[in-house]
Amino acid sequence: MLKRGYIIFSFAFLLVVSYLNGVGQAVSLRQKMATVSAYNTSHNPEKIFIHTDKWSYTKEDTLWFKAYVFDADLKATSKSGLLYIEIADAANRVINRNLVKLAYGIGWGNITLSSARYLEGTYTIRAYTNWMRNFSETSIYTRQFTIDGTLEEDWMINSRFELTEKEGLSNVKTNLAFVKTSGSRMFGEELRVRINAGARTLYNTRLKTGVDGVLDFDFDLRDKIKTQQLNIALTKKTKGDKDVTFNVPVVINRDEKTDLQFMPEGGSLVNGLPSRVGFKAINEEGKGVDVNGGVYDNTGQRVVAFTSIHRGMGWFDFTPQLNRTYTAKITYHDKDLSFALPTAKPSGVVMRVDNTTNKDSIVVSVNISADIKQTGGNYYLIGQSRNVICFGAVVKAANNARFSINNTAFPTGVARFTVISALNQPVTERIIYVNHNDGMHVEVNPSKQGYTPRDSVNLEIVATDKNGAPVVGSFSVVVTDDAQVRQDTSGYNDMFSKLLLADDLKGEVENPGWYFTKGDSLKKAQSLDVLMLTQGWVSYNWADVFSAKQKPLIYQPEPEFAVKGRVVNAFNKPIEKSNVLLLSLNPFFTLDTMTNAKGEFSFKGIYPPDTVAFSLQAHNKRGRMFNVGIEMDDFTAPEFSPLKQRLIPLYVNIDTSRLKAINTRQRYAEEEAKITGRQLNQVEIRAKKIVKDSKSLVDPGEADFIMNTEEIKALPNTTLVDMLKKNIPGFQVRYNGPNEVYSINNVGAVFILDGIKADIFMGPGFGTKQLLEYMDVNDVKGIEVMTTGRNQIPYTQAFERPDAKFWEFTFIEITTYSGHGFTKKVPGAFIYRLPIFAAQKQFYSPRYTYKSPVTIPDTRSTILWAPNVVTDSHGKGYVTFYTADKSATYTINVQGADMEGLLGCYNDKIYVKDVPKK
Repeated sequence: MLKRGYIIFSFAFLLVVSYLNGVGQAVSLRQKMATVSAYNTSHNPEKIFIHTDKWSYTKEDTLWFKAYVFDADLKATSKSGLLYIEIADAANRVINRNLVKLAYGIGWGNITLSSARYLEGTYTIRAYTNWMRNFSETSIYTRQFTIDGTLEEDWMINSRFELTEKEGLSNVKTNLAFVKTSGSRMFGEELRVRINAGARTLYNTRLKTGVDGVLDFDFDLRDKIKTQQLNIALTKKTKGDKDVTFNVPVVINRDEKTDLQFMPEGGSLVNGLPSRVGFKAINEEGKGVDVNGGVYDNTGQRVVAFTSIHRGMGWFDFTPQLNRTYTAKITYHDKDLSFALPTAKPSGVVMRVDNTTNKDSIVVSVNISADIKQTGGNYYLIGQSRNVICFGAVVKAANNARFSINNTAFPTGVARFTVISALNQPVTERIIYVNHNDGMHVEVNPSKQGYTPRDSVNLEIVATDKNGAPVVGSFSVVVTDDAQVRQDTSGYNDMFSKLLLADDLKGEVENPGWYFTKGDSLKKAQSLDVLMLTQGWVSYNWADVFSAKQKPLIYQPEPEFAVKGRVVNAFNKPIEKSNVLLLSLNPFFTLDTMTNAKGEFSFKGIYPPDTVAFSLQAHNKRGRMFNVGIEMDDFTAPEFSPLKQRLIPLYVNIDTSRLKAINTRQRYAEEEAKITGRQLNQVEIRAKKIVKDSKSLVDPGEADFIMNTEEIKALPNTTLVDMLKKNIPGFQVRYNGPNEVYSINNVGAVFILDGIKADIFMGPGFGTKQLLEYMDVNDVKGIEVMTTGRNQIPYTQAFERPDAKFWEFTFIEITTYSGHGFTKKVPGAFIYRLPIFAAQKQFYSPRYTYKSPVTIPDTRSTILWAPNVVTDSHGKGYVTFYTADKSATYTINVQGADMEGLLGCYNDKIYVKDVPKK
């Protein structure tokens, strides 16, 4: 936990600096530190961790999640009460966006992965607050997950590529084996084969698979082609004479394309000054590869040898000399490769930070070139971590400097040392990792050593700090079946390694959890330090820090959900003291407020009720709506760049654990079908009619009657009511005195316009009759009718009173071209569509009695999801659940925090074994 003592330590240190270097320099340093501290306070970023029940799903599965949102010091966010969470497909199209209400930085919910919306493939889950949009896109939370299932044609492709040389050109021997999960192969099938490099097609031909179901061919690879863009598109005909295309990325690594990157410590080499140089060797796919070699000067003399220590990363020390240039040479898989080192500067400052020799101290050395020493003046060394200044010192330019700093001045995590000039320019910078091993300790104690199917499991969660004292914290606990769920062994889904390491580094950190596992502690410490040296980065704008006019932050924090806007007159001038009325129909309530001098109004303290829209009305000072307009502060969603990782389709080189999981789920489904009598869907799926941009509460194409855009465009222009009479089966208009009553098959009809109940558009003298006569065919994009229980239920729950019976209503969902329902402009009125909040269903975990008969198979893949386990004053929390039907190995994963700076994680197994029948 980050304590104020770090800042106190810094300023206490300044008293020493003041004595040694003079009062003026210390005052200047204090001023700079105060400026930096003020900037950090006003630009305090947030960090997010999302814990999900798993990272591999099936269609119709549910994604369960818990969000933890922190300030930079890893305490509960002090700014945001709302979190945006969205899911994008492989083409970066946002499929789903929800709001999550945060309380003390914590929120949870679930997202249904309906098969109509989510196909098999790779998806990205993103999470961010409005405040985070002020900072780099890299600060938002992103993580990929997959949806597995039976793929079209059920084919999987095992690909192998071998790089050879043919007639002086690189040649790729390609072996593609087509196989089904059942083991059958594709015999003698003609395929259209296109080899693409990005948008450019290199080869286009037709080939046949052999009797072994394998497609063998080769192609030349020109030197300038980037292998990361190579892709093979394979198209075949289905039984219905339709084309289905499989895409196979070409994954090869040409040895001669191995790259060696150099990162001098502090940023630059300076002639005559000893320097440490970090390096990283990567292949064409961007993955680290281990190498060794030497650095040679322009006379051919070897200056220093080097060897990578972890995933292609390492370092070497040397002193560059005037009039010398340097080249690194390596031999990698019999290929001799050379790489030029960065050119050394004739003058400058070099910083060396030693964080591994002594476990209790950080030694910072600042070396200055001779010409700068002669000019005199001062530099300033500032150390920061978690957005807080932890250390500061004056460095006299006339001398080199060395500081030995007690590392308790810094909390666990990434720390940044910067030397800035008197003109506030950074001259050298270094990132290190401080590890006190002071994270929260989490243990899970099962009630017994082993379990049987449908057995009761009690888990005790115990949280303590580094001294063994109990910790009160909030935890999410998930238990999954290893036979159906692939487990994360890399540490990407670990709160500690993500928030305290990966989030603060540039690029992908390969297997971040490795740095915190047991093993050779010295090697891990050195590897972690070289990771900082090679992938450390600084998302910090020093020019902005010391600018007299800092750029304003555009996106403001959202501490709670609010309906905000502005009331203006016909000349777009604000109307002060306008009375604004907010109306909710389900549940029914009204609120009112007055606008301020800027015409602004805000309704707060509303947790969105079970409705999709509010009606707003504004009046002028005379109480009239004439010449009054309402402008809402609508949320405009950001557009994020797609993740740069290369996506490999699920059907290509499927790993054994995933294949085993798919086969296990398929086998369980077949067993369930035998017992329940349900047949698996093996019939031909006909194309569904879809209404584009529909706000329907049922899945696309699942309404009981649908008219899509093409069908409506073919109709003659007429009123909406006449269109409904002529085209919707069973639609009737009857009269009850002066009122018209609308029904379908004698069941009352409820009209929904773009997801909003039509009642909200009505008022005195303008009811359903006027609405249906005012709108015509040209306004309508699609019609969806709900007449069966499975479709009536969600609409009844959303739009009718809690005790309503679903069979008493039919629903007609009308999608308009405007997307905002009835578009007749009414002065002073506005229909405000609410954002969609993530559902918060309770995870269903069955309870079994001692002799309960097996009627429906229990084949859950997620055995337990408990998002809100809170440890008590003794540091203990408890969860209870029942095992499923099969002998299995379960993984227990716990993530949590005290929201005051301590993070905790736990991962272990329990075992379920069937008792043999006697």
